[in-house]
Amino acid sequence: MLRNVHPQDVSIEPFKTYKRFQFTNVDSGSGVYGLRGVSGSHHNFTTASAASQSFGVYNSLSASFKKEPYSCGTYYSLPLYYSINNLYYERFSKNPKLPKSSGRKEPFLSYGPTNPNKQYRLLHDSCSVISVPQDLFGEEIKPKSVTVTDNSTDITFTIKDDGDGNLYDWNYSSSYAAFKSSSFKFPNKSWTSEGSGSVVGNVFYDTGMIVITDTGSYKDVGQGTGTDGFEIDYRSTHTIYQHEYTVIADPGQFNTSRNVSLTYQRSGSVTVVEGAEPRYYFPPGDNPSGGYNSTGSFSSSYQATQLVENFVTHSQFQPYVTTIGLYNDNNDLLVVGRTSRPIRNENDLAMSFVLRFDV
Repeated sequence: MLRNVHPQDVSIEPFKTYKRFQFTNVDSGSGVYGLRGVSGSHHNFTTASAASQSFGVYNSLSASFKKEPYSCGTYYSLPLYYSINNLYYERFSKNPKLPKSSGRKEPFLSYGPTNPNKQYRLLHDSCSVISVPQDLFGEEIKPKSVTVTDNSTDITFTIKDDGDGNLYDWNYSSSYAAFKSSSFKFPNKSWTSEGSGSVVGNVFYDTGMIVITDTGSYKDVGQGTGTDGFEIDYRSTHTIYQHEYTVIADPGQFNTSRNVSLTYQRSGSVTVVEGAEPRYYFPPGDNPSGGYNSTGSFSSSYQATQLVENFVTHSQFQPYVTTIGLYNDNNDLLVVGRTSRPIRNENDLAMSFVLRFDV
């Protein structure tokens, strides 16, 4: 009752799925944080006096276990700034922040897309960072799905991404479109960094980092607390693989059955020798059906019958297909597919069944 599936009858197609997430600055425990990075001298840096932000509550019990994380996280503004600069900006924009920097524009040495005609990156002396943990964006943040709404000032800012990793103010979408179409070159001086259609930051989809680089009106986006906070809306990405197996029964194949219901008085068609495992192969034997107080025993072996029920011998009898299983090379059952209704397996027809499932 087994046959091999030919490789040409197997199809595995990937497709991406997206799930929407919404977080605010007051969502405790989400792992989505708004952080401040600030440039400055790193000579004699000490954590005791350095500017920092802490989230959560310090727990001395969890701190005593080295393998357990603290329930309180502290982020320092200075190292955060230089980490962001080194990973994403310095080599991309030819704007060195560290001593002994090459000062050359080398986008291919920066993380993320390297086409300066599609992405604009420039880091000033400070930045605001919204960090999304990998568990909440999957393989990447879906491009063109990010919206950051900030209510920390009298003006509500709505910041969106353009699909190429640039963040812009939605209220100036027309101006931004013109700015991008000119390869991020300012055609006139009317576009300033404050309240304009220029790039106000970047999103790095693969790492979940949203960086506000503008130091004008947008410098505090993602830094508010309480009701004067921010909300981030985005979609995560997860790839699902659709497996499709075409199982073919040629004429005359699979036209018999080993189902116990076909054997005389359900006597079975499988021989089980003494001591065989697993035990669930064994028939009831002389175990009575008189309740839990009844006595009896199970058979320790089983001889296959040679007799079948009368209806099996009829000329029109054919088995019906209801279940198809897929096995690996070790004969481990991996997938079970069931038909919506029993399908008669004809002797003179080839039957094709398609098993489709997602992983």
